[in-house]
Amino acid sequence: MRLVVTENQDNTTSITIDFIDEDVDLQCETTVKGNETAAYAYLPFFEKDMRRNFSDRWPLPEPSEPQIPEGGM
Repeated sequence: MRLVVTENQDNTTSITIDFIDEDVDLQCETTVKGNETAAYAYLPFFEKDMRRNFSDRWPLPEPSEPQIPEGGM
């Protein structure tokens, strides 16, 4: 995930994230009241929401082979 945090003149801070480094074409932006500290405090929630809301854009993990215990079944 790539991140840009920009403090605005109206006592808000913009957060822009994109996931191009994960081969996902998704850019998201939001604004929080307060400074850069407020933005970084909100960032984990924003990122989690975007990953959940747009989960269809991420490829599903490859299924793993079932593990057979030693000595067979």
